[in-house]
Amino acid sequence: MKPNDRFSFLKNNWVSQDTTSLVQCYLPIIGQDALSLYLYTLAFWDDGQKEHLFASILNHLNFGMDRLLKAFKILAAFNLVTLYQNGDGYKLVIHPTLSQSDFLRHTVYRTLLEKRISDTAVSDLRQEAAGGEALTVPLSQVFPEIEDMTSHDEMPVRDNFTNDFDLEHFRQLMARDGLRFQDEQSDVLELFKIAEEKKWTWFETYQLAKGTAVSQVISVKRMREKLAQKPVSSDFSPQEATIIREAKSKTALEFLAGIKQTRNAGIIQAERDLLKQMANLGLLDEVINVVILLTFNKVDSANLNEKYAMKVANDYSYNKIRSAEEAVLRIREKNQKGQAQKSAKTDPVKTNVPKWSNPEYKNETSEETRLELERKKKEMLARLEKGGD
Repeated sequence: MKPNDRFSFLKNNWVSQDTTSLVQCYLPIIGQDALSLYLYTLAFWDDGQKEHLFASILNHLNFGMDRLLKAFKILAAFNLVTLYQNGDGYKLVIHPTLSQSDFLRHTVYRTLLEKRISDTAVSDLRQEAAGGEALTVPLSQVFPEIEDMTSHDEMPVRDNFTNDFDLEHFRQLMARDGLRFQDEQSDVLELFKIAEEKKWTWFETYQLAKGTAVSQVISVKRMREKLAQKPVSSDFSPQEATIIREAKSKTALEFLAGIKQTRNAGIIQAERDLLKQMANLGLLDEVINVVILLTFNKVDSANLNEKYAMKVANDYSYNKIRSAEEAVLRIREKNQKGQAQKSAKTDPVKTNVPKWSNPEYKNETSEETRLELERKKKEMLARLEKGGD
């Protein structure tokens, strides 16, 4: 999009202004630039009678092109405008704002607003119930002619908002499984972003959140790590394949318990804290399980060596090790480097020290060669003496 590009408004697309909702709900989130652009589209809408230059918007709002593009993106994200490219030009479609009550029932919008103006301020915007018993009158009672058009089995259905996230049902499953948020506002927004990126339902998002939780706390960091996993193509040995299979089949706590059982030992609190520390780095359980196995193989003890385990965990976190396969390849790489360094130590070391300086050096030069070297030495000395005169 360039300043000299043309656009026209969509015909029969007149939208009324809901100033209350726009200022109270949208403005704190979308900002002044996006608000000004939205009001401009409402004020200059002409039912698609002619084409306009984007430069006219820049001139009227005193914007630069970067600010205009950002404002359009924000309005599009909130479903307030849509731009369609049509050949060399653009078609601009304006959408109405949600009412204040609908806005505050939209999980993601409400959460964004709470981050901007606080929970208390958003709570003050909510419409309170009048109280008492409501007088309900069926529509068919007032208009008998629509009796056949209605169903007595109909139940209230939740509004299907664009880009919404069904936090109510998400919370219900969290309560059932004993999960909790670490920071509800930021976690909800990140969960919504994941659902939007993957085109997932709230339930599919919940499945990932549950599978990557740390000590019953939802970990958005580990969810991202799980999504970033990539297939690893390598020829693994039977031993490596077994390690990978076992690491993927158990949680970190189950894997540790299995190893401790073979050593007639139980899990201590320090080890539980250690597992949590490694998980908080973002490491997935299958990677932590490889760290556990490597630590026990390195340090022969009934208990996990915290210092060594965290050293390996930090290395894996830094190098973005996201799967058991990548962790095994990392071990293989370390072993190969170690073997290379070991063999380098056993190779003869090259030196610039002449052989004759060695006390055990034996001069095997022939008599004829010795006399020739002696002659050349005398010639060199004679030349040096002449040069010095």
